[in-house]
Amino acid sequence: MNIQEFMSLDRFEYYVMALDFIVVLVMLTIMGKAIGLVANVNSIHELSEKDNHAFGVSFAGALIALGIMLTGAVSGDETISLLYELSIVSAYGVLGLVLMVVTRFVLDRISLPRISIHQQILSGNQAAAILDAANMIATAIIIRAVMMWVDTESFQGLAFVVLGFVASQFLMIAVTKYRTFVYGRRHNGECIQAAFEAGNIALSIRYFGHKVGAALAVTAASGIVTYSTQHEFVSAMLWLGASVVMVIILSLVSILARHIILRKVDVVQEVDDQSNIAIGLIEAVIYVVIGLLLAGLFSVSAY
Repeated sequence: MNIQEFMSLDRFEYYVMALDFIVVLVMLTIMGKAIGLVANVNSIHELSEKDNHAFGVSFAGALIALGIMLTGAVSGDETISLLYELSIVSAYGVLGLVLMVVTRFVLDRISLPRISIHQQILSGNQAAAILDAANMIATAIIIRAVMMWVDTESFQGLAFVVLGFVASQFLMIAVTKYRTFVYGRRHNGECIQAAFEAGNIALSIRYFGHKVGAALAVTAASGIVTYSTQHEFVSAMLWLGASVVMVIILSLVSILARHIILRKVDVVQEVDDQSNIAIGLIEAVIYVVIGLLLAGLFSVSAY
């Protein structure tokens, strides 16, 4: 929407935009409270009195994730009434809150079962907090892509958002297992989770980039596969297949780009062994940039 289109809106459309902003702010506030409740701690106490930086990183990641997800629900399209707009945006917001809690559980119990991300964050492990933030943000990006792909102006779209969430968790678990496999192969079977528990921030930053990059690549599937209300199941399966292909392409192209950009750098020694944050960040950025390129090339709703 350009400035001329914005100025040409009628009063009702301005009311809808204001209502959407209010709902989003309320949801962000609720998310802030929910983080403390789920962790069974006082958020303000953790942030300002204990100065728990890890908790702050996780807290910020949750807010960013919810904000990203809600941009898919707040589309600015025409609505039936203010009450309907309030109901639909609130429904997607509440669902988003629930899914953010569930994805943290999946990360803790399925993706990385040998360490407790929750306990590591409370003990101040910033590497664990980065993992948590990466997981929530990546999940939110995929959920947003699903929201933009289907009709989020109706309650029927909620079911597809849940299906998209389930698909996102399988993809995120796959990325985690891949990183675990690569680390084990490079270190004679050692477990990457032990490195995270030891606080290797460089390793967690690279993990962050791979997860977010994969999520951005998934958004490209929304531009490759057209959503059909007559063939919803077929559309969903094609979307999932395209998502898997995009994630594989992301990994292959990123590996090639890393060998070119960091051709004289031993990334295993620098990131895995020496916890070189600079190299870990460069690797993470490579994944994110390739993800953005794939999204920009194929998706109509790219960032």
